[in-house]
Amino acid sequence: MASSYDFFISGDHNAAKTLIGDALTAEGFTITMNTDGGFHAVRGSTAATVLWGGLAGKKLHMAFDTQFFVDNQGQLVARLVRDLGTSALKGGALGASKTATAFEATSHAVGTALTNAGVLTSSIAN
Repeated sequence: MASSYDFFISGDHNAAKTLIGDALTAEGFTITMNTDGGFHAVRGSTAATVLWGGLAGKKLHMAFDTQFFVDNQGQLVARLVRDLGTSALKGGALGASKTATAFEATSHAVGTALTNAGVLTSSIAN
């Protein structure tokens, strides 16, 4: 499974960032801004994850970051990234598996939102 996805986006950069933030929020994440202008998306409970591990269900804590930069053609690139080590430490093998599944679903939701808006030019799984 991929540890990051790059989404290449045409059109207005701020509008695209709003679309991505809305897609992450729709997946149940709370969004905060990183110092570099990217997003930090979090859902679940750290306490429940430490206590119950991978059995925390919908309270399984996970966090993804979205980094933004511009490519050589002037397109916005949004890189959705997950930390491979943290999910295994917090939730064990089961937590890591559930986080990977949630990451794939979240990446799909972001890609779908960008496609439906007509601004996704391509994407790459890394």
